[in-house]
Amino acid sequence: MHRNPPFARRPWLALLLLSPSLALGAEKAPNQFDTVTVTATRTEQTLDQVPSTVSVQTERQIDQQNIKNIKDLVRYEPGVSVGGSGDRFGLSGFTIRGIGGNRVLTQVDGIGMPDAFSFGGFLSAKRDYVDLDTVKQVEIIRGPASSLYGSDAIGGAVSFLTKDAGDYLDEGDDAYARLKTGYDGSDDSWQRSATFAARLGQVDGLLHLGRRSGQATDTHSGQGGIGATREQANPLDYRTDNLLSKFGWDYSDSGRLQLTYERHQDDTDTQVLSNYSNTATIRTQDAEDRVDRERYSLAHTQQLDTLLVDQIHSQLSYQDSQTRQQTFEDRVVGGQPRYRTRDSYYEEKLWAFNTKLDKAFSIGSTEHALVYGLDIKHLKNADLREGGETVLATGVTTPVLPTSDFPDPTTKEYALFAQDSISIGRWTLLPGLRYDHYEMSPHVTNKYLNSQATERNPSDFKDSALSPKFGVTYQLDDVHSVYGQYAAGFRAPQAIEIFGEFANPGMYRTLANTNLKAETSDSFELGLRGQYAIGSFGAALFYNQYDDFIEQVSRPSSVPGFPFGEFQYVNRDRVTIRGAEAKGELFLDQLGLPAGWKARGSVAYARGKDEGTGQPINSVDPLKGVFGLGYSEPSGTFGGELSWTLVAAKTRVDMTQTANHAQTSGYGVLDLNGWWQMTDAFAVNAGLFNLTDKEYWQWGDVRGLTENSPSLGRFSQPGRHAAVNLVWEI
Repeated sequence: MHRNPPFARRPWLALLLLSPSLALGAEKAPNQFDTVTVTATRTEQTLDQVPSTVSVQTERQIDQQNIKNIKDLVRYEPGVSVGGSGDRFGLSGFTIRGIGGNRVLTQVDGIGMPDAFSFGGFLSAKRDYVDLDTVKQVEIIRGPASSLYGSDAIGGAVSFLTKDAGDYLDEGDDAYARLKTGYDGSDDSWQRSATFAARLGQVDGLLHLGRRSGQATDTHSGQGGIGATREQANPLDYRTDNLLSKFGWDYSDSGRLQLTYERHQDDTDTQVLSNYSNTATIRTQDAEDRVDRERYSLAHTQQLDTLLVDQIHSQLSYQDSQTRQQTFEDRVVGGQPRYRTRDSYYEEKLWAFNTKLDKAFSIGSTEHALVYGLDIKHLKNADLREGGETVLATGVTTPVLPTSDFPDPTTKEYALFAQDSISIGRWTLLPGLRYDHYEMSPHVTNKYLNSQATERNPSDFKDSALSPKFGVTYQLDDVHSVYGQYAAGFRAPQAIEIFGEFANPGMYRTLANTNLKAETSDSFELGLRGQYAIGSFGAALFYNQYDDFIEQVSRPSSVPGFPFGEFQYVNRDRVTIRGAEAKGELFLDQLGLPAGWKARGSVAYARGKDEGTGQPINSVDPLKGVFGLGYSEPSGTFGGELSWTLVAAKTRVDMTQTANHAQTSGYGVLDLNGWWQMTDAFAVNAGLFNLTDKEYWQWGDVRGLTENSPSLGRFSQPGRHAAVNLVWEI
């Protein structure tokens, strides 16, 4: 039933094939490892200097590949995925090497994005808060990054760096404008954006305005209609608006201040036809959802050139994020038509301050690049559920008391970190250490007591952690290097995991667990890189061990009155994930083809296990490989790439939580991207996706569904479709 692509049977062979093992030139050409990352070590380094796996995507790639959201962003990134197709709540967050959700730090300009939060069927706040048209670079750190970023990065980190005026204003050019419009056939969406930058003396500024509006992402095919057997996407209209403004002042030759304001808003209206019925209690169900994120930040950079500091960078920020999800139902209860509303709300207010100090120095024959600093966070979050039900014949309305799923907590985090990059001949050592202190203070409200919570006076939660890491890179010769890294990680429990309580008599209940412990991890990675005139390659092995992994479990109720059981977050003993990744590129002009031809490939394989039960970990994605053949005209006028994505079947599934869990078959998908720089100022980028009109499912979209679910068709990926964008720079 489940077919694997040919390479899926021999993953190690696929990894080896990516290595350009031909007779290679002595001098390397510019390649993928020359890209600069600024977040992997919190300082600027090329990828070949970093003792771990990091992916970088630029504004140019986002344009040329017609990337419209975070799911498109990782389309060609084996080992990284984004789920969430097929329902009204949209895209979830990133999964990296089998670990996802709030275990992966997502940040914009160093400011963490709100956590994902869900409760029941009417509230599901996801982590898709970014307009990629504001972004100049995206960096993905694979594996724990707690030694630099703390609790949120136990599974890795995704960092979005937004545009600055200086990115567009060359010396002598004091004004710039960029207009972009585009269309994507997968969801019939249109994009319009404008970016303006200007400089006047020591002052510069940037303004970006963007909007994308569209409909539901298409499924491949299937029947329409209403009810659970509907296979087409539910009708949906969305509009996303984003405003980004920056004002910078170079007040001296060595100092700069920058003020940033950003507003991101996403409005979605959905007819949930899959929940419509002509005979059941719920006859119609419609939804109006809004996501709103607003942030202010003030950043200061100062060159000091003192004994302890060469440069100091500090940022103070405030961010207010809100998710509101309203559901409207026509119902029939006891033969009486009724109208029911549910209004769900989740909010986070975050104050953050961080400062980073850099110092370069020498001791004997060693060169040091020291980074150290502190992070402070003050977070308040709250949720609310309310509504009512009206009997249409009488007009009598029964309100639902405002209810909160946890006592509104205030969370304070304090952290100190230090890292030193030490160069000794062919060796580069990278020791690092971070100390985090974490306090969560619950605030009991009437809306929390309305949930019939058994924990009426919950106590504070406090914890602290040391997160060390040690990396080493050794240059074997002029073209080969090996590296290794150990990194510890941790994640403090969230408010809903510790304090979340709700009782629905006659149905089910959710229990708090104030005895939860923080998750911890130990991560190991070994890698080999080669850089030649003919191309480059990198290969890595990794092993991650997670202790006290937090997961919600269901069980029979310990008290009568809850026939559907009780739910509670608990610590699992140990989870392990191991795997391998490789990527390579081959400059085909070195083999006799015309200049500009290039082949590339990347593969990721991971295997997870709950060491306590022996069951597989369902968040681990199946084996995936991406291979491409591309051409870029040497003068930069035009180019394109044919990409082939191969994914193995997902058959290792834990069936203990969901009996007869759905499994996905292996598949292969062809995409064709092309670009044309018509003039210095005007470019066209176009793509044809799923060229063979393949019907397939991605594992992250169907996880949790049963194999006989009538709604599986609603989670299939779009068939053949096109996308195009036009960019005009003035």
